[in-house]
Amino acid sequence: MSYSLPVAVNWTTPVATSSTELTTHLWTAPPLRRGSAIHDKAFDALRALKVDHARFLPWWSSPKLSVPELDPPADGRTSWDFSNLDAFVDDFLDAVEGRPVVMNFATIPTWMFDTPEPVPYADDLDVIHWNYEQGNTFRDPSLTEVAEHFERIGRWYLDGGFSDQFGVRHESGRRHRFEYWEVLCEPDFGHELSPETYTRLYDEVVGRLRGLDPEMKFIGLSLSMSKLDPEYFWHFLDPANHADGIPLDAISYHFYATPELLNPFGPEGNQPFDRWRASFFAQADGFLRQVQLIDSIRRRLSPQTKTFINEIGTFTPDLMNPAPEVPEEYWALGGAVVAYLWSELTALGIDLVGIAEFIDYPGMIPGVSLLDWDTGEPNARYHVLKLLLDNFAPGDTLHETSVGGTVSPQPRIHARGFATASGQRKVLLINKFAEPIEIHLADAETATVIDTRTVGPVSQPVPDNTVELGPFATVVVTLRHQEG
Repeated sequence: MSYSLPVAVNWTTPVATSSTELTTHLWTAPPLRRGSAIHDKAFDALRALKVDHARFLPWWSSPKLSVPELDPPADGRTSWDFSNLDAFVDDFLDAVEGRPVVMNFATIPTWMFDTPEPVPYADDLDVIHWNYEQGNTFRDPSLTEVAEHFERIGRWYLDGGFSDQFGVRHESGRRHRFEYWEVLCEPDFGHELSPETYTRLYDEVVGRLRGLDPEMKFIGLSLSMSKLDPEYFWHFLDPANHADGIPLDAISYHFYATPELLNPFGPEGNQPFDRWRASFFAQADGFLRQVQLIDSIRRRLSPQTKTFINEIGTFTPDLMNPAPEVPEEYWALGGAVVAYLWSELTALGIDLVGIAEFIDYPGMIPGVSLLDWDTGEPNARYHVLKLLLDNFAPGDTLHETSVGGTVSPQPRIHARGFATASGQRKVLLINKFAEPIEIHLADAETATVIDTRTVGPVSQPVPDNTVELGPFATVVVTLRHQEG
């Protein structure tokens, strides 16, 4: 390489101060059950991140692991059974070591909806139930039934137990405290709840749970953004649409970049890998414009409400393929995309960003995983998350950074300077392309690199202020200490 692209940072005046927490989430994935081959490594990897506000999500694709009331009450008996779910909750809380958490017991039992036939579920805990989440109309239009369901889950974990629909007492002995309770997950996608119905349900659930812990806060919406409907934000964020006293502590929504998807079961007909890069970053830029629109609505209607973008990631095309073809270079590319999004969302002042998700596997959206589903070892996406956590934090100041003499967004390289609370100056560099490129950065001392050629992060001195950015590299450069 004969040419180094110059990168320069204006350290004189900060352009923003970070208020953005970075975290991840874990769901009730069968490979994380106790006794599995990767259980211990996976939870050790979560523990090593030391993140605040890790999110726990019992998800509907594994109903026997996530739904403690799988069948409707009948003949004086209920189906309440927390044995599978409790094991996940305990392992999750153990791994976060007392730090504040977000809990989202998201899955509504399908029997609470009007469906043509009862929706079956298998006893085999490894079976993926893509068809479990069905129904758009609650069988109890008052929403009392579903709200009481979540109240009983809340009482199980926060209040020592509950009385069921027939007055039978179920004791848990648990008195946990959760920083946040998030109400449902992606209600705009699975059950396609309207903004009005979701808002009513949020009020019903929060009204029942807030008395169990007056300090617990609540997160609303949790939208998939599979199709942007601004009415969810306009309706939910308007305090006039809520019952008196219902808090609007935070809203959440998600983003996943995906290559052109024609066949979710295999690669045939889908976009080739060499075009994924362009799709991912173009979609990321489009999403950032949506974030600015949504935040303008929030500032107008409910400026005290926080914004949590608690799932960001990338998909591979074969979402449900039991034998997916995932190029090894994909993991570094996925890491570069989420690092870029984190940097831009931090500049926009988003309160929390969550890189999704801790484990996925063949047949279950494998490209989102932070770990190798066979070995439990962290992949490049995990290493990027930890690299950002180890180097940046709320309170850092962001500084204007130019690439090639211009501060406008660059199609080739993303660069941003940070002055950390400890007094260090660091520069985040992201190569959006598969071709290596060199950059020149004055006072560069060390670089920590993740790209397609590294197994994990590699730290090395920087000779002659020149840093090579490998394919889809995410790099943190630490500058030499500057006196004064």
